[in-house]
Amino acid sequence: MPSDGCTTYRIAISYDQNGAPHVKIREPQIAPSSIIHMYGNGDLCLYKPAETPWKSSDNVHEKIIPWTAEWLVFYELYLMCGKWLGPEAPHDLSGKAQQD
Repeated sequence: MPSDGCTTYRIAISYDQNGAPHVKIREPQIAPSSIIHMYGNGDLCLYKPAETPWKSSDNVHEKIIPWTAEWLVFYELYLMCGKWLGPEAPHDLSGKAQQD
């Protein structure tokens, strides 16, 4: 946590066999915004799929969970200072995560 008093988050990770995992924040509700690296459907933008494509041999506990924790740190920092301080990649809010 970046500081005491940070919010506790409830997340959901889902994926189909041979598909890329999708991560959503269940609580508290966060409005999707490309500014905070979230797709229009509520999926978190955790990595650049073109540079780091998800492979069926990848492990959720080695990649997705640490990347989600890092996203949450950057989100808390965003709430404190109003600017996304984490890595950035261009994407849109079309509603479909580009992680497929």
